[in-house]
Amino acid sequence: MLLVATTSACYNYVPVGRSQPTPASFLAVRLTDPGSDLLTGYLGPDIRVVRGRFMRIDEAAFVLSVASVESRRGNSYSWQGETVTVPGEFIWNMEERHPARAKTALLALASIAGFVVTYVAFGPGASGTTPSGGGRGPSPH
Repeated sequence: MLLVATTSACYNYVPVGRSQPTPASFLAVRLTDPGSDLLTGYLGPDIRVVRGRFMRIDEAAFVLSVASVESRRGNSYSWQGETVTVPGEFIWNMEERHPARAKTALLALASIAGFVVTYVAFGPGASGTTPSGGGRGPSPH
């Protein structure tokens, strides 16, 4: 239970400058409207945000290993780490993902409290069935 609570961490996104991302940092790259339109063939239609690991900068373009994309309507689509190159002029802004320690701690405490409440309510041996107590005991013969 504790392992699940600590591995499903919460995150905050913090603005990052174009010259600041470090390799392997997780970025959310918001595209400009023209950039979204011009990258339709690579990302799909109406994509607004590209999320993934920053790999490198090649000739004023950012190379990402894409984990997901988000449409203008807010729909999110998972990717499998495919590499996409986003030209710098197509980027509206970039944000870097950082763990939110307070949110993660709160999630862990809520998970542990839920476990304790469930344990107290149902006990260690609750099986959800009632013992069959009907009938007579063994005959004395």
